[in-house]
Amino acid sequence: MRILAVDDNPIIRMGLRTLLDGTEGVTSVVDTGDPDEAVALVRGGHVDVVLLDVRMPRVSGLELLPQLSGATVVMLTHTDDPSTVSEALAAGAAGYVVHGALEPGAMVDAIRLCRNGSQVVSGVSAGLTAPGTSPAVRGLLSRREAEVMDLVADGLSNGEVAALLFISEKTVKNHVNSLFAKLGVTTRSQAIVRWLQSGTDAGSAMGPDRTGPHVGPGTLGARTVAP
Repeated sequence: MRILAVDDNPIIRMGLRTLLDGTEGVTSVVDTGDPDEAVALVRGGHVDVVLLDVRMPRVSGLELLPQLSGATVVMLTHTDDPSTVSEALAAGAAGYVVHGALEPGAMVDAIRLCRNGSQVVSGVSAGLTAPGTSPAVRGLLSRREAEVMDLVADGLSNGEVAALLFISEKTVKNHVNSLFAKLGVTTRSQAIVRWLQSGTDAGSAMGPDRTGPHVGPGTLGARTVAP
């Protein structure tokens, strides 16, 4: 997978190179702050995935996006404005990730998901259009397991879930293990895919969901930490 980071901030580009260089499945990481160079690299067939900033001085990411149709584009930005998110996804972005919303491992997972045809939305504020979970899938879990799963889908750790629900972290871990078995998954990322994809399959509108990291088809969250 050949990745291009497009951002006017050289520090962000350097950080992305450091994060992605040497990652399994990543064969090259290049970067540029020049939109013309970005277009040339994509049209030349040198890029598989573009990590694209929204706000750049010469040409905005939204303006540049249609010219990058030869690659999978993931918006990577500080901007969490709902209309910007919707516009980017409607224009063909495979994902929209707000800086700091995902841990490094989850960021790499998000890029892979986008490259494989999923849509990723992460770090977008609560209250936006949300797919929700279908009653059939929610019905697989107990009321408490569903509460835990909702918080897991918001990107919370076991400790954070325990604090919010006033239960022990060990109890949360037990709930997570149980709901994993009921949903037929083995990782947090897979659980969130199952939990949130079902709402999209049921006919709900595709869009950002809740708060925190969201990664996957429609929207789904991901934190690649153990249950």
